[in-house]
Amino acid sequence: MRAQAIPRPALLATIFVFNFIEFLQSGMVVFSASATMGYIGAGPEEYALATALYAAVAVVAISQMTACIQRFGWRDYMLGAALVSAVGAWTCAASTSLFGFAGGRVLMAAGGGVFMTAARMMVNFIPPSPARIIGIASFGGALSGGLALASLVAGTLVGIEAWSGIFLLLAMLALLGGALAWRWLPEGADTLDVSPSRFDAGDSLALGCAAFLLLYGLQHLVYDWHRERAEALALVGGGLLLAALFYTGHRRRTAPFLRLEMLGSPRYRTGLLIFASCYTLLGIFNTVLPQLVQRVLGIPLQQAGELQAAGMGLAIPVFAGMLLVVRKHPHATKFYVTGFLSLAAFGWHFAHLDPAAQPWRSVAPWIGLFGTFVILAMATTALHSFTDFQRDNVLFSNAQQLKNMLGQVGTALGAGCAGVLLQDRGALHGARLAERASVGGAVLLEQGSLLAGLDVFLLLAATGVAGAVLLAVQRRFD
Repeated sequence: MRAQAIPRPALLATIFVFNFIEFLQSGMVVFSASATMGYIGAGPEEYALATALYAAVAVVAISQMTACIQRFGWRDYMLGAALVSAVGAWTCAASTSLFGFAGGRVLMAAGGGVFMTAARMMVNFIPPSPARIIGIASFGGALSGGLALASLVAGTLVGIEAWSGIFLLLAMLALLGGALAWRWLPEGADTLDVSPSRFDAGDSLALGCAAFLLLYGLQHLVYDWHRERAEALALVGGGLLLAALFYTGHRRRTAPFLRLEMLGSPRYRTGLLIFASCYTLLGIFNTVLPQLVQRVLGIPLQQAGELQAAGMGLAIPVFAGMLLVVRKHPHATKFYVTGFLSLAAFGWHFAHLDPAAQPWRSVAPWIGLFGTFVILAMATTALHSFTDFQRDNVLFSNAQQLKNMLGQVGTALGAGCAGVLLQDRGALHGARLAERASVGGAVLLEQGSLLAGLDVFLLLAATGVAGAVLLAVQRRFD
């Protein structure tokens, strides 16, 4: 079946399912991290190893996507990826140890790490025309829907002692994606059947090791900032060195699996910087918000998930409204300013959260501001960053791959930065409280952690203001 023969509803469903899986799984895994550690008997530092392995394998899988599709075709490649991801998710569900869980996550990354990138490239099955906005709508709807439902589903399943259901659900969705791919995707490498790419084992190994060292080092900064900081920084430095070696070597290949010439586009480099900032802020959000809401308001994980889902659900109508506006008024500045000012208002509100506040009035709507920021900032950047590559589908695909590889690093960086900030500010507040109070150490530690969380939200507010100012004067995307 050629791409042009795919019925539009089947194509939109395939795009939606694969992208939905990516954002649902990433949100659920982060939200249920504490429960997962309990079920598999792992401490935070051990769990960080599984997280780094997942991200590193995902980076390698994403980097090879175009080359694999050119070799195996869309149908067989996506079917295989879905089956590997389903087996990995089932392995995680059945795991009772760190070893089994980490193995399952590696399989999930090897298969499912490409889902978001592949879903975006499926939009190009629609010939260049205004009709492509329908494919973008399906892709964006999956993004906002996955973000909204992740915390609700994870909180509910953990709350009813059905933790394994998180991964069984992901396995079933992966099988659904595989069935759609087998039935509707073309056998060939449609839209990617020019400019052949070649697999290079040495470059892939360098890229994978660079990603692992960098991500594991960033994770360790959370725990070793006040103890063995030099070791964690050495891991990060080693990762950056290997990344530099990969870049200098890979750009000289005659048929590289990533055509790094795309980095010559100023528009694309600007987009990468904005994407990296958004992914980093998303990592901070996912790390700090659930802790703060549960500690300040004293509510259980399940209710925290419901609040977060309700708030992030507001991103869906925001995205729908953006699609209506962007058709006639595509200039980026208004979307960026609105998005970053929403981030500023979100951060300011949670930095002054009242412990006596009514959760559904004082939490859920304000979380929606963060969802507004994510949708407006990332969707606007996606619309404008890749326009220099519209005539070359392989280069366009490579640009999408590099962006999503950077997303893995950015999310880990955000989580690491949040951990370091919480430790530093928590220790500072604890010391100040100890000078003025006579309560026990545990109480001081809890109060110091709460104040540190509020400080992180003040930082988000300042970032929102700075971002709005900087992007108000940008002209790269207008």
